[in-house]
Amino acid sequence: MSEIEIIKAFADIKDLRRRAGQRHNRRLCLALFTLAIAAGNKGFLAIGDWISS
Repeated sequence: MSEIEIIKAFADIKDLRRRAGQRHNRRLCLALFTLAIAAGNKGFLAIGDWISS
């Protein structure tokens, strides 16, 4: 699955956030979280560190 395909995989999920809470692209965030977990990261701090690197 290419990086574009993983982002497309989340296209059909409805964004329930308020307009004020939409600073980051939902599909990209979900793709990054999924990849971080698949890389073995558990917990918010580990996921954040993985995304930052």
